[in-house]
Amino acid sequence: MILGKQLLELLRGLGIRRLCVPRRLKCNYYLPQCIAVNLLLGRYALCLGGFGSTIISRINDLEVLLSSMEGVPCDAYLTKPSDCIASMDLLIDIPRKPHFIIDLSLWDKHTKSEKNELVEQVLASISTIRKYLWDTNLELTSASSEFLNNLNKFARGFNHRVIIRSYGPNINGDAVMLDPEGDCILNESMIAGFSTFIIGGIVDKERRAKGETWRLYRALGLNVPRCRIELRNSIIGVPDRINKIIEIVLMTIFETRSIETAVVMAMSKKDRVNRLLYELQRVAYRIRGENGVLLAVTRSMITRINWVNATEKEVELALRKSHVVVLSNDEMNKYLSLGIAKPGPESHRYVDAK
Repeated sequence: MILGKQLLELLRGLGIRRLCVPRRLKCNYYLPQCIAVNLLLGRYALCLGGFGSTIISRINDLEVLLSSMEGVPCDAYLTKPSDCIASMDLLIDIPRKPHFIIDLSLWDKHTKSEKNELVEQVLASISTIRKYLWDTNLELTSASSEFLNNLNKFARGFNHRVIIRSYGPNINGDAVMLDPEGDCILNESMIAGFSTFIIGGIVDKERRAKGETWRLYRALGLNVPRCRIELRNSIIGVPDRINKIIEIVLMTIFETRSIETAVVMAMSKKDRVNRLLYELQRVAYRIRGENGVLLAVTRSMITRINWVNATEKEVELALRKSHVVVLSNDEMNKYLSLGIAKPGPESHRYVDAK
């Protein structure tokens, strides 16, 4: 996003109002940012002239067209560096912060499948960084030769400029360790104040790894705050994938200005269902019957609980897993009047909501 905005300003300063791009250019995020990343990677060069056909985007006063052999004249076009006769050099200012560090000191503690998952999350983190910043805003520390071999195997043909070090992080400026068991809660002002975010390269899909980030913190000899990301006073439902944690921080800075909104946007189906399970258990009424205690909510309560924007199928899945039944308001009122229904610890928050 930052690089994309810079690119637009540079093109405007050069008098480029119509840019042609090749059909093979694939972008799944902000187009100017994607173009800037491809220029920095050396995949493409910016050349004078060219022709275009179909307009695929209008961004401020810039028209972006698909390149063609003839058609509408362009002010500049993207092509392979080897095919560019008159290339234009753009001095893009690489942002220095925010800076993200993934430390891989605990690589050897992982199982084989967890190592594969960790490499996948690192690669996904590079893609996430590129949506907003540049590769050098991501640093991999304590990277072993085995990790590098796995990374190269999984990313064969993948060009990147991520900083990779064999030793631990060298912290410059204000930094924070993101730890789901940290003793402080990360908020928007903290995110704005910190320049470096340290994340443990930890995947615990097959092991019990409670407290591993704390152990990593001590092993690295860090002296920075350890903060957790919460969602309405709980870490339940907060994504734990490394790339998702980075995404939450970046979205908070550049888009939402709200951690809660960023977390909800970053949640997966599993995250949303887990959070709904948690909320249902807290808000459900306890109805005493001959066969034990029945957990129940009303349909209007479910609508209010679903602030995580879960789909109907996800809500149904959460209801099945939590063994909570849905009653009408009349049915619930009947049980309440008979004195056999007791509200859950958070029922009042959703009953009284407008």
